[in-house]
Amino acid sequence: MRNARFILLVLLSSLLVLNGCSRRDILDDYPVSGVEISLNWDGVTDKLPEGIRVIFYPKDGEGKKVDRYLSVRGGEMKVPPGRYSVVAYNYNTESIRIRGEESYETIEAYTGNCNGLGIAGTEKMVWSPDSLYVLNIDELKIDKSEEVLSLDWKLESVVKKYSFAVEVKGLEYVTTIVGGINGLSDCYHIGKGYGASSSQPIYFEVKKDGNKVVAYFTAFKPEKEMSVPTRMSESGSVASRSVGNVQLILRFIRTDNTMQEAAIDVTGIIGTLEDTGTREDGKPTPPPEIELPPDDKIEVEKPETPPNPDGGGGMGGNVDGWGPEDNVELPVT
Repeated sequence: MRNARFILLVLLSSLLVLNGCSRRDILDDYPVSGVEISLNWDGVTDKLPEGIRVIFYPKDGEGKKVDRYLSVRGGEMKVPPGRYSVVAYNYNTESIRIRGEESYETIEAYTGNCNGLGIAGTEKMVWSPDSLYVLNIDELKIDKSEEVLSLDWKLESVVKKYSFAVEVKGLEYVTTIVGGINGLSDCYHIGKGYGASSSQPIYFEVKKDGNKVVAYFTAFKPEKEMSVPTRMSESGSVASRSVGNVQLILRFIRTDNTMQEAAIDVTGIIGTLEDTGTREDGKPTPPPEIELPPDDKIEVEKPETPPNPDGGGGMGGNVDGWGPEDNVELPVT
């Protein structure tokens, strides 16, 4: 009996040794190299994100992708030797989502539809994006080496900030204002480095300031100043690279729960609406004002019926669809 137990222990020990040798052979067949990534945020942003995600995509489908979350200052990764395409981006955003991450060619940032606002028509809009910082490298070679490869990276902001102020008559008849911008980039191709528009308006909040309406919003950074069709989006619409015709949409929900809309062509002046940051005293720079021709001022008509005595506002009013339009065109200089 003792001999049988001894033989069994010897056999088990032999199997463990053989298994260990087999595993060591596998590790030797698939070596990894150390990659030390250092991130420089100087001149990029003063408000650092929580951290970044780095993805190494093997070129030509050889091998597997290496995916890791690092601190905002970087960190070390273990990457098998080979040729890679690389993307890096911050992941602590509220509105931005990622899709198509299975490949360098398809990974894309986007924002979801504005569901749950309780305002009819906004479900066809998408949220303004949060701050997104991106780096993409089309090809990076990792050699087999005992030495750690040091990489110094600087991510780029790919979200632009906009603001505007426009004079409107009849704001005393308005309870709620819904704003949207159509024609700017509502998604961003992280691997290839360009923004795209899928013809979904970007929603933003609008505030009344005396006899003016003021708003701030964001959009993904375009690649060029010309609109170029690129691909079919998931919704089935054709996405266009960069900026085409840009239209500012303001929906005024009046005290009787009816809606009046103004559409302003801002294609020629979109660059002037970009946020210029802060003044020397630290206060935000006032938003630029959109100057309309004298005959094309925006005026909200007085409601024909008095306000709802029950105190009903514009949040759940009968504003299905786009409703009547007041198109206000700006002269292109």
